[in-house]
Formats: sequence, C-alpha cells, structure tokens
Amino acid sequence: MALKLLQPGLQPAGQFDLKDGTTLVGGEWLNAELASSEQSASDVTSVGPLSSGTTALRFAPGAKSAPATATPDTQVFGGLADDGTSEYGTSFGTVIGTVAGKGTGFGTLSTTGVVVVGPQTSTGSGKVTLWHAPGLYGVSGAPATGGTGGPLSGLALNVQVYSNAAGYLGNDAMAGVGTGQVGIALGAVRDPSLVSTTSSAAGGSAQTEFYALYLKAL
Repeated sequence: MALKLLQPGLQPAGQFDLKDGTTLVGGEWLNAELASSEQSASDVTSVGPLSSGTTALRFAPGAKSAPATATPDTQVFGGLADDGTSEYGTSFGTVIGTVAGKGTGFGTLSTTGVVVVGPQTSTGSGKVTLWHAPGLYGVSGAPATGGTGGPLSGLALNVQVYSNAAGYLGNDAMAGVGTGQVGIALGAVRDPSLVSTTSSAAGGSAQTEFYALYLKAL
C-alpha cells in the first residue's frame, strides 16, 4: 500500500467502482467519470449515484481538474486512492517467511520473503476506497517518485502539489493546462516507527518511508 493515513479527514468519501483494467499502486489521484460500458456489480449500475442500469459512476487516475470561476460545475470530484498491493490492500494480507534474517521485509529487503496472499482488493471487488477530505497523508512508490518534471519525492516544503495524467503527484511541471492543486508538499518522512528499532538507531542510515503532503479540500 502506497498511501499512508497520517492525520486524514475523519472518513473516506466511500468505496467506488474502479475503471476496468486499472492497476493501482495506492496514493494516486483519481477522478470521477461516467462510463457507458463498464464491468461492474449491480450496486454500481442499478443503485447509487448516476445509476441507470446502463451507465456507471467510476473512478480513474488522472490530473485533478481546476475549478473554473465562470463555470464552477466543471470541477471534477476526486481523491487519493487507498487500494495498493500490500498490507490491507490485499484480501488476505502477506506471509513473511524465508531464510532467517531475510524475511522481515525491512529496508532494502522489502520484497525478500514477503509473499502476498490473495488478490489485490480492487481485483477481488472492483472497488477502491477514496480519500477526499483535507488532512495529512503519506505517499510512497510510483505515485510519489514516478512522475517526470518534478515528482513529489523531490519537492521542498510548501511547494504546491498537482497530479498528472497517471494520477502521480508532483509540482506544476507535471500538470497540464487546466489542472488544479491537489495539496501542499511537506517533505520526506524517515524512520517513523518508535516501536521497533529504526535503521538509524541501529547504526545505519535513516530510510525514507514515504513523502508527506497536505491534501486540500475540493
């Protein structure tokens, strides 16, 4: 899971249908859109917002739209995706087990001996949890580091954060014309755990766990 809930809004916006064929890392920005052809359960097409039996409200990665003063109805509802590939992002979690000392999933051994059990949650349900409320969030992996032009991982304190076409986060160099601000960069968070011995406490160098940002209201 690439999205960390630091001091989020009290509740997520809800669980919504994810665009067919979308593979999430977690932490991407997703936008609401209307689909005329979408594989989804009856609770998406038959009941709920914009349900008609043939159309479906779904969410897909993309750049956040900027609100237009003259036509405020053009702003798109969206939020950060909370459905990744580890921890509670999978239906049955993970199993740790291999040669002693190599199965903890710590630091550079994050994939050694850690086996995902069960499908990714979005694969099993077709749904994604969307976080939309203002608050502090942490993002790691591709959504924080994969963008070109100025990813979240390289931003200084208080730099405005935008999203690109893939939903990845970064500065305005990643955003196109007409995109809106997602939040404010707060920098890297390193060795956040005080429960287990951190890398720096054990004599090593501090490991960056994720990158923090403040998510703005729509």
